[in-house]
Formats: sequence, C-alpha cells, structure tokens
Amino acid sequence: MKKLIIILSLCLCFNAIAQENVEPGWKSKLRDVITQVAGVDWSNKLLGSAPVAEASPIAMPEIPVQLKSTTDVTSYTKKIKEPTEFDKLPKERQRQFDYKFIEELFLVTRKTDAKDEDLANWLNTLDQGGSREGIYQALVLDEVYNGLESIPEKPTEQLLDFSLHFSEVFLNQTFNKESLNQLNLYSIKRILTEKGLDLIEYYEVKDLDMFYRWYANFSADLAKKHGVHLKSQVRSEPSAAYHYEWAKSMPVQHIKSEYIIKLHAVMNGQQLF
Repeated sequence: MKKLIIILSLCLCFNAIAQENVEPGWKSKLRDVITQVAGVDWSNKLLGSAPVAEASPIAMPEIPVQLKSTTDVTSYTKKIKEPTEFDKLPKERQRQFDYKFIEELFLVTRKTDAKDEDLANWLNTLDQGGSREGIYQALVLDEVYNGLESIPEKPTEQLLDFSLHFSEVFLNQTFNKESLNQLNLYSIKRILTEKGLDLIEYYEVKDLDMFYRWYANFSADLAKKHGVHLKSQVRSEPSAAYHYEWAKSMPVQHIKSEYIIKLHAVMNGQQLF
C-alpha cells in the first residue's frame, strides 16, 4: 500500500510537470524512481516501456581483463596532459573548487558532512601538491571508514544489480552476486571504485583518449539510468559526447574525482531502496 501511494503521488507530480512542457529527461528520472521503489513492471505499466537506448557516438575503449602483470617490465610513465583552463585560474579560485570537492567527497563516501578541521587539513594537502585521488584513498583506508565497513547491513537488490552491471560493462569483470551480498554498501563502494581507478591508471599510461572515452560512456550511462541521484545539471547530462568534451578540457585529477563522487553517489542511492 505504501509503495502504491508513492507511485500514485509521483504520477500526479509527473502529470503536472508534463503540462508545463518540461523536457523528456524528467520522465527518465521518474522512471528511475518508480523502478527502484516498485520494480520494472510497475514502471512500464505507468510510463510505458523504456525506449531503446541509441548507441553511444563515443566508442568504448578496450578494457583489459588483467590490468597488471608481475612479468611486465614496460614503463609505467603516465601521459602528460597540457595545462587546462582550470590550471590557468587564480590560485584562490582553484581553492574554491578544491574546497567543494572535499565537501562532496566526505558526503558521498561517509554520508556525513566534513568537519571544519577536515576541510582545512585536506585543503592544505592539495595546496602542497597532494592529489584528489590520494585524499580519497586516505579516507577509505582510515579507521573511520573501516568502522563503516563493519556495519552489519546487507546490500539491497538494486545495489547488487548495479554493481554487477558496472563491473561487467565498465571493468570487464564478473563478480559473484552471492559474494557481494556478504559485504555492505561501504565495502562494495570502495572495492568497485578502486578497481575503476586501477583501470584509469592503465589508460593514463597507454592513451589518455581511451580514458576520456571510458569516462564519457560511464557518465552517460549513470545519467540515463540513475540521474535522480546526480545533483547537478552537468552530472545528469545523458550525452556521452558532452562528457567526452568535458573530460578533454579538465585536469586528470578532476576527471578522477568526478568518477569517484558520481559512482559513490549513485551507489548510495541504490542502497536506499
């Protein structure tokens, strides 16, 4: 009964929105919410079958099954990217973006606001040349996050299904659903995010354009299927071409931080239903 009330309320809201000629993106977001609350069948009954997604104009790069080999002695020198427009911003303006990143990172990883001292300390780390990826690694490997991973909370079916889809499509790996079911949200987030960062490191050495194309398809897939959990217009943009051009224009660390934040945000959302 509770689910039915929620669905009917959503439909009434959607009808009101539709009368104001809001773009079809709203229907996609509504479909996502109904699917997570009541399942695909209810979503199709109320909104009709989901349209078949068009092929991405940005070709997915090769995703190797095995990223690192102990016998591989080739150079691991990463490709150097030319300075971007962000790099040319005044230092104080860059610090504002870094501050916002740290705020978001705490929120999506730990689902809590960062303390003032945390913000100051990590901002100082970035000022001294630290990386956004390094801050993420520090946060998910400390005692606080270890405690979160110990919470006895089973992952939802939606979270498990999302994790399997992400790992198969974007990591070229197949996980055992029963094994994932033994972990909680925080463990699954850390494991999948780190595997994605390993793949990104591979692209950093091989070809940055492969990284941009992988990121573009990843971002478009999230936006189309889980845009309701992405809070900004840029992140909820469903165009792979848009995300590809954005990635080309930004520092590598910023692309990585967007990957981290978006993946954690969507996985947090999957655990709610």
